[in-house]
Amino acid sequence: MQKFSPVLFVSLLFVGLAAAIYSIQQSETSSGPETWSAFIYKNGYNSGKYEMKHDFTDYPSCKTYAQQESAKFDGVTWECGLNCRFDSMRQGFHCETMVND
Repeated sequence: MQKFSPVLFVSLLFVGLAAAIYSIQQSETSSGPETWSAFIYKNGYNSGKYEMKHDFTDYPSCKTYAQQESAKFDGVTWECGLNCRFDSMRQGFHCETMVND
């Protein structure tokens, strides 16, 4: 029985590690609907000042809005972000994906 104790301990350790990794992976995946947010950088991309509008259901509607707003400010830079939320650690919005095409 003493020969099997280390094997059993290591096996339980690996099972616990696998369960922890699986749990973390499941908590990181977004379970809500996809929402897009438009960012219009009317003072330049690196200024930190931008106009933003949330809750677009798809990229084409976000892009259309962003292009219209960009045209009002002489064609300034714009981006659309997927599933954006405020991140207090970074002091700004963080998105899963940012697109401008």
